[in-house]
Amino acid sequence: MYFMYPCPYYVNIAMRNIVPNSPLPPSMQKCIHDPSSISGLLEDCNCNSPIPGPHQNWIEQPFNTFLILGDQNSSFYIFPYEVDPETEIVIKGRYPYARYFALTVSGVFSLFVGSAVDRKIIPDPGSTNPFLPGANWDAKNRNYTLKIRFTSPPEGSNHFVPGAGNNIIYAGTLENGEPNKHGMFSLRIYVPSIGYDKTGGVGLPLITFCSTRKDKGHEGFHNTSKHNNNKQNPNCFEHYSNFNNSAASYIRDNNKLAYSHSCDLTWSRILPTLDQPEANTIYTISNQIVRDPDQLLFIRWKAPTFPDTYHNIGITGDEDMRYWSMSFVTPIGLLAFYTISDYQTIIDKMGYVNLVISFGASRPSGVTPENGFTWVDASHLPLVPLFLIYRNNQISPNFPYTAKNVPKNEIVSPQEMGEYYPCGRYMNSIYFHSCYDNNSMKND
Repeated sequence: MYFMYPCPYYVNIAMRNIVPNSPLPPSMQKCIHDPSSISGLLEDCNCNSPIPGPHQNWIEQPFNTFLILGDQNSSFYIFPYEVDPETEIVIKGRYPYARYFALTVSGVFSLFVGSAVDRKIIPDPGSTNPFLPGANWDAKNRNYTLKIRFTSPPEGSNHFVPGAGNNIIYAGTLENGEPNKHGMFSLRIYVPSIGYDKTGGVGLPLITFCSTRKDKGHEGFHNTSKHNNNKQNPNCFEHYSNFNNSAASYIRDNNKLAYSHSCDLTWSRILPTLDQPEANTIYTISNQIVRDPDQLLFIRWKAPTFPDTYHNIGITGDEDMRYWSMSFVTPIGLLAFYTISDYQTIIDKMGYVNLVISFGASRPSGVTPENGFTWVDASHLPLVPLFLIYRNNQISPNFPYTAKNVPKNEIVSPQEMGEYYPCGRYMNSIYFHSCYDNNSMKND
């Protein structure tokens, strides 16, 4: 007798899998790739300082780069710098049509300095920040300006100081107050909306080095912005009593829940190894995955709600978090090989994800989207030790079911996350057949 999960309920059709790179409808093609959409940024690239310098180019990093906790549904760009108090870096861009983006500055040894997260970046005058709850997602004027200054932040201030058209990250010192000498700043963009390229349809922001000196004879800078013709081409849920019967047993004692853990997967809290957007992203890592070609790994958990920006529906502010995903990673370097995220999973009628992972076993006939399952064939992944990282990004303060209060490297219990705990069990295919024999829905 198997210690079984309840069979999943039928699928929420609205959350069917959709290929991320669907082509842009013809009716939208003209407005997305119009170079004039950021031409004003180039014309107004004087940094509010006397001597603007030449534009610089972002360096793209693959999602599976060593130690960046990559996510296949994100794009990651970096640019290195060396501190010069007489120089500021001005970044001018447009808010992307995407789930999330952030600009982060790190210092020597990738120590975190500060970050500007999409919703906290104040737009330029006359523009709209579409990442604010209830804001116009389709706003045409969506410009922002971010400056990196290599001085200490004002007394009593954080390293990031927002301002209309004048958002500033002070990078002259590290978070601990030590002087900063050099590092890099990075741009992350998650889940571009359907029909847009990996930049979210707005191209990459413009990077300009500018002198803060008042004399125009400062060496190394050339006032080229007004005559620069190298314009960038932009791209225009029953409740706890029914939660995972195989995941945990619940005993009510003085209105508290006691848990008897019975999952094959265990999860530990980890902290990011390189510059990450902000502390409001929680990472948990599983124990090593058993790659048994005769068994299936079945992971079931309540899906946190998230905004459907992929279909160009704006952010309401009522979502549990902005984004979540599962990524297969290596133990060394945390190289990511494959990611499946919120909008790519099937969510059943009761609000659960029923993720079935194969390492060579055949797909049972009942494991279909119509029956509420998400299928992943991981047999093609490199033959190295594998772990899973569960990423919770930009969590609502009203959503308590995360590993937020678990210290680094400690085990996360189901009590911490309740029905949102990803309980994983190794199952034989017969389990899934028993669920769907004679089209019945059994709870053994």
